[in-house]
Amino acid sequence: MKKSIILTIAMAMAALCASAQNYAVVNSQKIYQSMEEYAAAVEEIDELATAYQKNIDEAYEKVEEMYQNYMVAKGGLTFEEQQAEEQNIIQNEQKITSYQQNVFGTDGVLTKKQEELLKPFHEKVAKSITTYAELMGYQMVIDIATTALPYYSPAIDITEEIIKLVK
Repeated sequence: MKKSIILTIAMAMAALCASAQNYAVVNSQKIYQSMEEYAAAVEEIDELATAYQKNIDEAYEKVEEMYQNYMVAKGGLTFEEQQAEEQNIIQNEQKITSYQQNVFGTDGVLTKKQEELLKPFHEKVAKSITTYAELMGYQMVIDIATTALPYYSPAIDITEEIIKLVK
């Protein structure tokens, strides 16, 4: 009995605290999709990634061809020649792996290009959300594109308002 009374009081207090808060949700992914320039930047990044990946795939095909040729000729090679061919194949694989890391790695060319092209959009959206939230008196804005939110009322979704501000 005491537990149910305490639980009821705690729930009532939580409900009062929640009703005093002023918050909204926004879907940043929907905002970005509404921006044509953002879509063009993403497409440019995708094209670069595809071109880099094509180069890497072609280089791996050449290494595979080198390996196949080595396997065919292996019987007629001296031990030193075999060692030299194997070392050559390994070095080529390492060069490709290094190139791949330089392009797609955390500090890679593609990551830097992505940051260069997309950062202005992220800043613009963040500034618009902040401006709108301050103007409307929101204490908190939750991005449902990046946060798992099992339920929210569409009445607190300000995505459309932010899209208007961004444009």
